[in-house]
Amino acid sequence: MSGAAVLGFIGLGVMGEPMCRNLARKSGRTVLAFDTRPAPLARLAGDGVEMAPSVGALVERTETIFLSLPGEPEGRSVCLGADGVLAHARKGQTLIDCSTAPVTLAQELARRCAEKGVEFADSPVARTRQAVKLLNNMVLAQTVVALAEALTVAKASG
Repeated sequence: MSGAAVLGFIGLGVMGEPMCRNLARKSGRTVLAFDTRPAPLARLAGDGVEMAPSVGALVERTETIFLSLPGEPEGRSVCLGADGVLAHARKGQTLIDCSTAPVTLAQELARRCAEKGVEFADSPVARTRQAVKLLNNMVLAQTVVALAEALTVAKASG
């Protein structure tokens, strides 16, 4: 299969494993995954997900790579390490970071990706299972509406 037909997924924790499974089941594309733990890879094999032997091997076979990592140390290691994503990335690839990481790391990754001609999307998800994330998004949306109303009233009041 050509690289365009293969999706890469790195990080198969609480959020990453179901996200990877969903891609494998619904995208119609081959999904190649990497994690340091064998258990999630074994579970995903039943959904047709293939195991990559390393981050570098995954990056070399894919055009679009999803990350779902638990924090900044893991993000730095996986993306910026000697055998990391950016060590193997090439122009035209896309990196979609769904990790829980600080804004400064996302900005650094965006800058480093741009230097290599790699598209970068910062797409974090909450550290919770999907139902709680949806509830959190509902509260956030209502808070934004309330703040907009408050600013309108404040401006009208001088």
